[in-house]
Amino acid sequence: MSLVQKAIVKVANSRFGVPLKEMVRKVRESYYNAEVLRRPVTKTAPLKVTVHNDAPRRVNLLIPEINFARFYGGYIAKFHLARKLVEAGYQVRVITVDQCNEDLVTWRREIEAYDGLENIFEKIEVACCYDRSRKLIVSPRDRVIATTWWTAYIADRLIQSLDCDRFIYLIQEYEPYTFPMGSYFALAHNSYDLPHYALYSTELLQELFVSSKFGFNHQEGTSDNQTFEYFENAIISYVENPPPVEPRSSVRKLLFYARPEAHAARNMFEVGYLALCRAIDAGVFDNESWEFHGIGSAHGDIPLSGGRVLKMLGKFGLLEYKQRLLEYDLGLALMYTPHPSLLPLEMASAGMLVVTNTCQNKTREKMSQISANLRAAEPTIEGVVAELASARSDVDDMTRRRTGAAVNWASNWGQALDTRRMSLIRNWLESDTSSGSA
Repeated sequence: MSLVQKAIVKVANSRFGVPLKEMVRKVRESYYNAEVLRRPVTKTAPLKVTVHNDAPRRVNLLIPEINFARFYGGYIAKFHLARKLVEAGYQVRVITVDQCNEDLVTWRREIEAYDGLENIFEKIEVACCYDRSRKLIVSPRDRVIATTWWTAYIADRLIQSLDCDRFIYLIQEYEPYTFPMGSYFALAHNSYDLPHYALYSTELLQELFVSSKFGFNHQEGTSDNQTFEYFENAIISYVENPPPVEPRSSVRKLLFYARPEAHAARNMFEVGYLALCRAIDAGVFDNESWEFHGIGSAHGDIPLSGGRVLKMLGKFGLLEYKQRLLEYDLGLALMYTPHPSLLPLEMASAGMLVVTNTCQNKTREKMSQISANLRAAEPTIEGVVAELASARSDVDDMTRRRTGAAVNWASNWGQALDTRRMSLIRNWLESDTSSGSA
């Protein structure tokens, strides 16, 4: 070792308090952690199953977990699909594949807040299979529904033990957009190439897959439109008392879907936050008459321009959430994916003027066709500022807001998963390897 190298080692040892070799070892471990490197394999690891010809036939719905702290619209859709399948005469087993605290008593209590799902845990089986050594008994006539990209890989392995050649894939987002470009992006995208029937959340999402030729059902030369369908996740509505009836108060309120967490990057917190600050600086909001609240995150209050504060409200229970939406005049809810996102639609249904954004086939015109209360901005700071200013100028037009509250969207699960869609799903479930299609 040269004198220079020895000097570097001496400085490093004295500065960091640990030998240089030990520090290098720790750095290497942080980058080459075996658990992290193996996570794609463990996350998609197959279930351990035993096939019994005399086992009851089940529809196996694969989901990550049951956790009511994260029981958002996607999970509500999964459980309503399970309910509709039970009502159609199927025996349904929900299988959790990620780490999950198995607590049926708490689940039964928490689910009571969700209209239509109150007794779901009395109607379905639940199997927690994070521990892949747990054995599941399956019938060769079982069918499988995947609900996320990694459960699609698990479903694909599972159907190899059954007498079917496809699973049903409940696709509620183009999931690669939830990751940076890289390994997980590629794994999520390639999950759509596995043989499946596709049930898309919203027509806009289906349109993206069809036009982009993403996935098994939309390859060149594929023309069977009976292998995919879309539905609309039922949103909260106020049919019994269409809002807003009159100006709510002298204090105006803006509600921002504010999610600073890295895993919620598609909600464009930075763009929304900076646009809101710039709008305040430009005098769009009178300091005396506007309050700013944020939902969607447990983050503490966040300072805005001009000494204003974004008061973070956290996550509400479903009933409180429905009532709270009625308190607001203006919504800001961004989503940089083609999916329209449910929160802007529910804000519009509550009578807010809502600034959201365009993305690919999610255009300004298509969003306004859902509700006149939706203002789809270009996904830039300047674009969002301009729509905030426009919405602010119209906020006192109660007739316009009331008209826009009649959102052109499913408002209950009877509409969302109607007779035609459930009939198609039944056809998929009754298909087998001999036909290869419904």
